[in-house]
Amino acid sequence: MLVKYIFHLSFIIILSGCSNEILNLESIQILENQSLIEQYNTRIKYSDSGLVKIVVVSGHMKDFTEDKETSRQEFSDGFRVGIINKDGSESGHVKSINAIRDLKTQIWTLMGNVEVIHEGGNRLYTDKLYWDRKAKQFHTDSRVTIIDKEEEIIGVGLKAEDDLSEYTIFDVKGHFESQIIQE
Repeated sequence: MLVKYIFHLSFIIILSGCSNEILNLESIQILENQSLIEQYNTRIKYSDSGLVKIVVVSGHMKDFTEDKETSRQEFSDGFRVGIINKDGSESGHVKSINAIRDLKTQIWTLMGNVEVIHEGGNRLYTDKLYWDRKAKQFHTDSRVTIIDKEEEIIGVGLKAEDDLSEYTIFDVKGHFESQIIQE
């Protein structure tokens, strides 16, 4: 009888510890200003139609995809994008200390020691640069230096194709090897 009593008492204690309560995962929310994903030593390949187009490498990445108003990715501690040709070779790169990718507009904001080098040898240097991936263009209101065929052009403000094939620099200063004809 005592054994039966201990068995029933043990069974009641075990059952009281169990619960049929279903955990509501939808009620778990990401706090404001908290990233959905945080990753160190990040390497991301972006592809289109099975071909890798760009390779992003960063020391630290935070993904704020769930932020409905400012959906973005933040890169810090070094940022580099390799631009990849159809044959898989790198045609140039973009690098900076920090970057923000706006996921709605696909505009990248590059900040700190920004460098753009293209396969043809054109180089662009500035402190802040906006890169519109959809329009394939760069622009900035900051001081900018472009080295094109060993001519150094310095100005404040720039609009350019992202392959540096065409560009306009504002408030220009620089050293030019070619002669300028004035009428």
